Amino acid sequence: MYEPTLDFLNDLYVAGGQPFHDVPPGIVLAMAAIYLIAFVVRGVLGFGAIAPVVIITSLLIEPHHAVLLALVAATIPQLQMLPEGFRDGDRAIARPVLVAMMIAIPGGVWVFANLDADWFTLVLGSIIMVLILADMTKLLERVLRGVDLRSPVIAAGLSIVTGFLNGLAGAGGVITLAIYLKHACKDPITLRATLVLIGTLLLCWRLMVTAVAGLISLKLLAEALALSPIVYLGVWLGTRYFHTASPQKYHRLLQAVILLSALGLVLKGVQRLV
Repeated sequence: MYEPTLDFLNDLYVAGGQPFHDVPPGIVLAMAAIYLIAFVVRGVLGFGAIAPVVIITSLLIEPHHAVLLALVAATIPQLQMLPEGFRDGDRAIARPVLVAMMIAIPGGVWVFANLDADWFTLVLGSIIMVLILADMTKLLERVLRGVDLRSPVIAAGLSIVTGFLNGLAGAGGVITLAIYLKHACKDPITLRATLVLIGTLLLCWRLMVTAVAGLISLKLLAEALALSPIVYLGVWLGTRYFHTASPQKYHRLLQAVILLSALGLVLKGVQRLV
């Protein structure tokens, strides 16, 4: 019954040049631990994990390889989470957000490719830090009082600005949106599912563009499949924790992850400028 599947995996292993054959076993184990921790967080929040995985594993393997491996490995479990996104996500908000992001991101990428915009990663990280600190101190809640955050015009407008800025900076897309969605969605279940829905579709879009560009090799697919049990375990553990955590714990973890991600953008921006 399982022989065709095993034959396919064996063929992929051989055709992929034996995944991680040129990486020391200790490095592979370290990468597995990093992926496990990161995807536990992704299972809890419904987004995240890719940026910290790339930053840390880039110290262990070639940076370009680290970016592509994280992209492919993250897509596999995200597709498993997608039904939850469709079931519980707020599609009235997700639709204008997705359309606006897909329109605006290429514009930011074009500006990034044609202008010296390294400084902007630092600026975006600083802006996100200010916003999440304002959220943690309830200042953002007071500022947004009376604003209809569920309006398609508000959702699309904020997403166009966010998409352009994140295309320009090259990172931080869903992180920035998470601050807005935290106030627009009615509860943690809806918030997490909406983040899953938006994050999955944007991730698949990015993967398709990367594949069309010829950057996805058989070796990369084989390595992502080799990491998939660790990734699935992380998402499963994170999902179980989410269903037992209180809304207060979920929001505190969300704020902490956004703050740390913003700090990562700031450090990345400083590194580019130095």
